[in-house]
Amino acid sequence: MNGKLMWFVKNGKDTIRSIKLSLCCEKETEILRKKGIGELRRQRLRRLLEEAFHEGVRLSHTDLTLILLTSKSTLKRDLKACGIR
Repeated sequence: MNGKLMWFVKNGKDTIRSIKLSLCCEKETEILRKKGIGELRRQRLRRLLEEAFHEGVRLSHTDLTLILLTSKSTLKRDLKACGIR
């Protein structure tokens, strides 16, 4: 079970760039079963940020809330729990 997403990110004033992100991975079923939906969401958040970093792109809070289907307040709480600003 691997899902990929092509996401378009505004990179600079007038440049739009596409990146590939992983929506899910094999070990997520186990994470969900053992640690719950919150930890699963934080694992996905970490992976998305790492993949974007390797692509040379920063994802905005809006990007992340849309990809993760969550609210900005939940995203901010998860970023804080992960030690990310």
